[in-house]
Amino acid sequence: MSDSGVPPMWAVASGDAAVYQAGRDLTVGTPAYRLDPFPADAPRVPPEEARRRPGRLLAARQRVVAFGGRASELEGLARWRDAPGRAAVRLVNGSAGQGKTRLAEQFGRLSAEAGWTVRTARPGHAVPGSAASGGRSAGPLVVLVDYAERWVLDDLLGVIHDVAGPEGDRVRFLLLARPAGMWWYGLAHRLEDALDLSAEATPLPVLAASPDERRAEFARARMCFAEAMDVPGAAAASPPGDLADDAYAVALTVHMAALAAVDAHLHSETPPEDPGRLSEYLLRREHVHWEDVFARPGALPPVAPTTLGRAVFVASLTGPCGHAEGTTLLERAGLVGDPAGAQAILDRHAQCYPPQDPASVLEPLAPDRLTEDFLALRLPGHRRTPPADPWAVTALRGLLARDDPPPFARQALTMLIETAARWEHVGRDHLYPLLREQPELSLVAGGAALVALAEAPHVDLAVLEAIEPLLPAHHVDLDAGAAACVERLTAERLAATEDAAERGRLHLAAGLRQGIAGFAGQAAARFQRAVDLFGEVPGERLAAVRGDLAEALLNLGIAHLHEGRYGPAYQRLREAAALYTDLGNARQLATCADMLQVTMSHLGLEGDALAIAQRTVEARRRLPGRTLEERAELARSLLNLGNRLAHQGRTAKALASSQEAVGIFRRLAEEDPEVYAPDLARALADHAGDLGEAGRRRDVLEAAAEAVRLYQALSQVNPVAYHLDLFKTMVNLGVWSAKAGRHREGGDSIAEALANACDTPSGAVPVPAVLLASAHAKLAICLAHLDAGEAAEAARRAIGAAESVTSSASVSERAGLARDLVPMGLDLGMLGLREEALRALGTALRLDRHVGEAEGHGVRAMLGYLSSLTPPEFAEHMADLKAGREPDTQAPHRPFPPKKRPSPAARLPRVQPTRRSRRERRKGTP
Repeated sequence: MSDSGVPPMWAVASGDAAVYQAGRDLTVGTPAYRLDPFPADAPRVPPEEARRRPGRLLAARQRVVAFGGRASELEGLARWRDAPGRAAVRLVNGSAGQGKTRLAEQFGRLSAEAGWTVRTARPGHAVPGSAASGGRSAGPLVVLVDYAERWVLDDLLGVIHDVAGPEGDRVRFLLLARPAGMWWYGLAHRLEDALDLSAEATPLPVLAASPDERRAEFARARMCFAEAMDVPGAAAASPPGDLADDAYAVALTVHMAALAAVDAHLHSETPPEDPGRLSEYLLRREHVHWEDVFARPGALPPVAPTTLGRAVFVASLTGPCGHAEGTTLLERAGLVGDPAGAQAILDRHAQCYPPQDPASVLEPLAPDRLTEDFLALRLPGHRRTPPADPWAVTALRGLLARDDPPPFARQALTMLIETAARWEHVGRDHLYPLLREQPELSLVAGGAALVALAEAPHVDLAVLEAIEPLLPAHHVDLDAGAAACVERLTAERLAATEDAAERGRLHLAAGLRQGIAGFAGQAAARFQRAVDLFGEVPGERLAAVRGDLAEALLNLGIAHLHEGRYGPAYQRLREAAALYTDLGNARQLATCADMLQVTMSHLGLEGDALAIAQRTVEARRRLPGRTLEERAELARSLLNLGNRLAHQGRTAKALASSQEAVGIFRRLAEEDPEVYAPDLARALADHAGDLGEAGRRRDVLEAAAEAVRLYQALSQVNPVAYHLDLFKTMVNLGVWSAKAGRHREGGDSIAEALANACDTPSGAVPVPAVLLASAHAKLAICLAHLDAGEAAEAARRAIGAAESVTSSASVSERAGLARDLVPMGLDLGMLGLREEALRALGTALRLDRHVGEAEGHGVRAMLGYLSSLTPPEFAEHMADLKAGREPDTQAPHRPFPPKKRPSPAARLPRVQPTRRSRRERRKGTP
């Protein structure tokens, strides 16, 4: 809770006070994935096999229907692939059946022809020789990732991190997914901020928007299917329904209609006119195929069609898996009781549905639309044919037993949630009752599935209400889903009440969730609405909501503080403190005091801020301190006290305060790293500054580097919350490295921070102009020891940014920037860059409002004197100033005040080494 980086904390004061902080979940396991070679040629299905199982021809990997109609999309992907840059990520998103996988297959084929190596990323364990096991092929690489929203986020990031790497050839990651909602928001910002990779999303437009386009697509698909099935005369087969129906806007539906028309022509039947029943028609052919396999003699043991269909149900839920797991799945579903029986079923299933990976079993139906419809038709609750199988209910419960959620639970729940979005009975009769009984399963499904569940049109709100208490305070994969669940509940609950107090509490709870998920702007609006609503509560009921009002005011003040709105933050925090004083809530009052003193420091009230910080620490020490959070609150107050002491130049006491805080947070992080790692990072950043002020340069580099490493990990988890902290910590590391004589390392650290600052995560507070100007100035100081040209360019950017700083920057920020510009100007003068040096010093004078009239006159006189010197004299006098020596100035108009008073001009260069100025320069906005 320091002003070197105000934490994204949202205070909750119901009952025993607690403070929830974003960025807790840092546990990233070893990513499980593999990279498979891209098949250059599609596996050909013999015509007799295609006739028996026509649905197989719909799978994108079969490439039966010749690719067409996506010329502009392919051109766009080719431009993206061939653009400069080492690595890039693009998402192609669209609803089921739009042709995402077919587009990726065609792009992969064309990329291979253009000389790129193409790989397909799949969840699972790496195999020897693959890129996942360290055997990445040389040359430019395209990686295709289907169903990206179903991946464990850390595994997906692991693929990109490992394959892209800091060095190597160009690599492009093409991700495919249905939604591009909050899961992509979180992934894109982690890619851009943590891995410095470009991340773009491209919605896939409808392939056949008009009836004429659909008729053309139908004719093309009909020809391809007829050729694959060897059905002569199929050109006479008419569309089974009216292609003007909006249901045919999806390319897959057009292809299913064409396939049904060809099959019906082959068997002299009539295909269904209802596009919603095309799946039933094609799935009936699957059942006929199972009967043919059972009746046909062969080397494999016979498996009854009913049993084979049930194995298909299991495969549709779980997806492909290893042999041992497949055996266990059949046992859990109640299909077999011994390994021999399982082997017979697995062998027959593989005969009907050959796996893409020879090492796996239980290959599901394809495409997904057919798989989802198969699941829906197998589960009771509909009145269609074929009839449902009651066994499926028992199998579903057995596969997702409460006592031991299996590894495939994520895939199974995702399939059920997607199916329930189109088949109401799947949600009503099966998914929602299951989640009401076992709401913890929803957390297994992951963030993207949780978002889809919350946004489903017919979702049972009782399910979301059962999930709500289980939502963790923070979890990298669930934050967006948790916010979506609470948002959906909030919308329904707000519509059901007109009570101002209840509506205020709903907005407050939603704001806390949005803040934790990183949507700070939305959170601030929610908190403001809560404050307004609590203000509408009648006087006789006001006492019942005072605690809620205080909580809303506190969080609104914190939100304003993050936005750099110090005046409004000060006002709201004072109001919250007054309420907590009346309520006797000592812990939350101390939290208000911590936030108040940070705000007051930015407003230039350093003396009052120090007094409040001291009293806050004293109050914290009087509290019991039994829980981990109470100990953390004391450590946060110690950090804030250290900041105030440092601003007063009391380095020894500041060092002792930050050192105690680091010790507390180290112990807390050992006990619960997912909660207290952010605090430890903040404490290390502050402690590094105190170590530097004390002259302990080796220690400061160690502490600053550790803080950077922690913030880098935190930014991968929550870039919205920590991108600003990471920026400031990297700049500080660069400054301390330069002071240790490592100018190249220091410059690289600051330059990287500035590069990362160019892309602000959506919803996050951007790096303020005053901090950007300060960072450019510090970079120029580093570069002055390396390259005069680069230093001059950085200095020009610093001066340009500094000249744009407005009064919205706090007093301390403007003063700190002024003190950064002074040594930069001196360095520029020593390099003979007179114009830039004078401009830097003049800008510093205008920014520092603390300069008194006499001293300001002296500085202006010094600038006037310097401007009259020749370049050699200018550089010599700048060197004297930087060394703290008063120049020998015998000019006709002596600019210095009498000797009885120390010359302001002579004091000017000494501002840089003082404890206060160096410390204040290290501090920034929250």
